[in-house]
Amino acid sequence: MITEPNDFQSRLRVLLGLQGAVLTDEEMSHTADCYAKCPGKEHWDVREYARRTGLGAREYRVVRGSSTEDVYRSAERVRANAVGSALNELESQDRSGDAPKLVLPVEP
Repeated sequence: MITEPNDFQSRLRVLLGLQGAVLTDEEMSHTADCYAKCPGKEHWDVREYARRTGLGAREYRVVRGSSTEDVYRSAERVRANAVGSALNELESQDRSGDAPKLVLPVEP
């Protein structure tokens, strides 16, 4: 069975999986909620911030353009980069109308 992955979270999970990244259900839900509040056409970037807790601790936030609103935060740059790349790819697919098909296993 082939189904169109038009659900934002499903499509994002697939793109993250291709990069070897997995978000928890809570992280995915938070990202989806924040994404809806961050319209625009600029690319998603990762910015580094000093965290409020822990000396020298860093936090990586996925933001769009010059906005300070983020859709994802992580203490790991690799995870934040994966989310930013996946969001850029998702939007690129939407613009080109070239979203891949999601193949789901058929249960007997």
